[in-house]
Amino acid sequence: MSEGAEGDPGPWFAEAFRAEYLEVYAHRSDAAAAAEIEFVVDALAAPPGGLVLDAGCGAGRHTRALSARGVRVVGFDLSLDLLRSAVGHAGPPQAVTECPAYVRGDLRRLPFVDGCFVGVASLFTTFGYFDDAENSAQLAEARRVLAPGGHLVLDFLNADRVRATLVPRSERELAGNRIVEVRAIRDGRVEKDVRLQTRHAPPRTWRESVRLYAREELESLFRSAGLEVVSVHGDLAGVTWSSEAPRTVLVGRAA
Repeated sequence: MSEGAEGDPGPWFAEAFRAEYLEVYAHRSDAAAAAEIEFVVDALAAPPGGLVLDAGCGAGRHTRALSARGVRVVGFDLSLDLLRSAVGHAGPPQAVTECPAYVRGDLRRLPFVDGCFVGVASLFTTFGYFDDAENSAQLAEARRVLAPGGHLVLDFLNADRVRATLVPRSERELAGNRIVEVRAIRDGRVEKDVRLQTRHAPPRTWRESVRLYAREELESLFRSAGLEVVSVHGDLAGVTWSSEAPRTVLVGRAA
């Protein structure tokens, strides 16, 4: 996951996940993460003291929530801006656990030894950024670092719902910022062009692009990576999956 040479903007995810990203998703709160993590903790079924990887942790909302629940957790992401925000929000160590650790790197080439995690969480659509081969490599890496019997929780788009409810264009005001988002499905990917206008800087634009995998495709990718599909849910509250559900959340177990 290279950020490109000087003068080259690099792949879309190198440009999208900069500091301004936090302005667009400011409504994604720590309180919401704390509620979502209740299901994740149960699904991971991590033994006490086991180490969990928050893969694609961004600014660390779920990493902090896991840590607050007493989980030993490592947050992992490419974006230096988002990791700086995560570290800045770390706060003092709690009585029940240590502050989470944060590591920067590539989801397709994790810098960890085989089997060192009892659980891996991939939340808020941190999958599908690459082509099919590299997306498969990302899952294979998650499986590699899982101990036998460890669980992966993947929180992803519900492709059926996205296709049925896609809003081509929207505008909103958030904390004094104007945000315009234009969406389309092209070549099997859902793409969103974002324009952020703040009061203090010139407008900035970027694209977000995610491969739109159906539930059956995700299950096949899990099996190919050596992950047994334990359950499939419709959101991070653990509701039953359907084509109308908000999300597709897979729980897999390392064989």
